Amino acid sequence: MDRSSPTAGTSSAFARALNGASRRPNLILVTVDCMRRDRLSAYGYGRETTPFLNSLLPQATHCTSAHSVSSWTCPAVASLHTGLYPHRHGGGVIVGDPKNLSKESLPTVLPADVMTLPERLSSVGYRTMAMIAVWNASLPIRGRYQRQELLERPAHSIVRRALRWIREQDGPYLLWLHLGDAHEPLDVRRSFRNSFGRVPRGRAYRRWAYTSRNDRVDDPGFERYREGRVRLYDAALRSVDAALGDLWGGLRTLGALERTVVAVTSDHGEEFWEHRDEECANFFDPRNIAGTGHGHNLFQVHLLIPMIVVGPDVPAQEVGGNVSLVDLHATLGDAAGVDIPAGDGRSFLGPVEDRAILAEAIAYGHEKVAVIRGNQKLLCAPGDRYERLFRLGTNRMEAGVLEDPGAAAALSEYLPTDEAVLGEQIETEPEVLEHLRQLGYIE
Repeated sequence: MDRSSPTAGTSSAFARALNGASRRPNLILVTVDCMRRDRLSAYGYGRETTPFLNSLLPQATHCTSAHSVSSWTCPAVASLHTGLYPHRHGGGVIVGDPKNLSKESLPTVLPADVMTLPERLSSVGYRTMAMIAVWNASLPIRGRYQRQELLERPAHSIVRRALRWIREQDGPYLLWLHLGDAHEPLDVRRSFRNSFGRVPRGRAYRRWAYTSRNDRVDDPGFERYREGRVRLYDAALRSVDAALGDLWGGLRTLGALERTVVAVTSDHGEEFWEHRDEECANFFDPRNIAGTGHGHNLFQVHLLIPMIVVGPDVPAQEVGGNVSLVDLHATLGDAAGVDIPAGDGRSFLGPVEDRAILAEAIAYGHEKVAVIRGNQKLLCAPGDRYERLFRLGTNRMEAGVLEDPGAAAALSEYLPTDEAVLGEQIETEPEVLEHLRQLGYIE
C-alpha cells in the first residue's frame, strides 16, 4: 500500500465544499472502550446513561446500526485508523488458531507501509495528538500520532488535559481521546457510582466474576452480582457522558465549536452473559471462559456500537443502514475535506449504500468471521464447526436462526479469501505484560 500521498477516495459535495475553505475544521475523535450501543439512553435504553449524547442527536449524523470490525480493542483501533478490515491491515491481530492472547502470544503492530488517518492529516497541516486511557489501544499504532500520551485516568481528567492542549493550538488538529471508564477494572468516580442504585464498595464488582464455564449462574448470588455489575457499568457510561458534556462546554468557552467536528464511537461492545449457554455448547475458549467481557466472539452485543458525528456542515440525519468502524476513516477525511483512499470504508455523511460489512480477528478461541448485510448475519467459526444464519431484529440484535441455505451461501461469498496481511508481533516487555494483566486480558 502506497503511503506517499492521499489519492482520490471521497468525493462528496461535503468534501468538495470544504476543500475550498480557507481553514480546515478541527477533528476530535472520541472512542469509549467497551461502550455497547444498546446501553445508551440516546438509543432507547431505560436508564438515563447518556443525557448529553441524547442532546446531540438532533444536530448530528448518527448511525443506528453501526458495527465494530472486531470484539476487542487492538484490531478495532487499527481499522478505525486505516479504514481497512483486520485481515487487510494486519495490526493488533493474534496469530494462530486457536487464538490465545497471552504473554506467549501478543498482538501484532500495524505494518509500516499501511498509512493511518493521523499521518494523512499531518501531511496537509494538521497537528495530531492521542490521549489514551486503555493502554493496549496504543500497541498496534505506536508512533503514528505526532504526540501520544498514555493517561490511565478517568474521562473527566483526560478531558481537562485535552482542553488545555486544545487551548495551545493555533491551527487545525486531530485529537483522539480513547476513554477507558467502562473497561475492566471499573473505577467509577464517587459522584456517579450509585447513579442507578447502590453498588457495594470493594473489588468484587470492579472485576469480572462468574466467568468460568463451571461457575453456577442459577443462584441468588449470581443475580446480585450481575445486577451490581450492570449498575456499575451503566454508571461508568453516565460518568463518561458527563465528561463529554464538559468537553463540549469547554469547546464552546474557547469559541471552537463552530470549527470543530466531534465523532463519538466505541471500539467494541461487552457481553453480560447473554450468549453464555450457546458459547458453552459450541465454542472453544482456551481460558475456559464464556459469557462475559469481549474478545471471544462476534455476537451483536460485542459488535454494536454508537456512531455519532456532529460539527460544522455535518448534516443532521439518522443513518439506518449498516455501517462499520472502517467507515469513520473515510467519514473524518470527508469532514476535513481531505481526499483519502476509500479502503474498505465509505463516508456516511452522504448516502449509505447497502453493502456487506465484516467482523473478525478475535483474541481467544478459534477464529470467527461475521458477515452482515441488510437484516441478515452469518456467523462462522470453522474450527468450532459452527455456522449460523441469523435474522436481525429492529434492535439489530440476533432475533432467530434462519434455515435458508441460499441466503447463507450468498453471504459466505463475502468471507475473506485473500491471504491475510500480518504485522510483526509485539515484543514481550514487562511493561506490556503488566498493563495487559491489569486490564484482565492475561493472567
